[in-house]
Amino acid sequence: MPRHRFDVAHATLWSKQRPTFDHIRPRAKGGHDDESNLQLAHAACNKRKGSRWSGKTEG
Repeated sequence: MPRHRFDVAHATLWSKQRPTFDHIRPRAKGGHDDESNLQLAHAACNKRKGSRWSGKTEG
């Protein structure tokens, strides 16, 4: 059993989970569709996250 998601080959990781674009800052919180505000996420994870946003920015 892998201990971390990076221990699994990328193709295996995405094979059973549909990849989606996730807004880092949700549109409901003022986020935009700019490339800098998007990341790949499993559809289930994206749905679970919903419109939550921590408001922290990376340096």
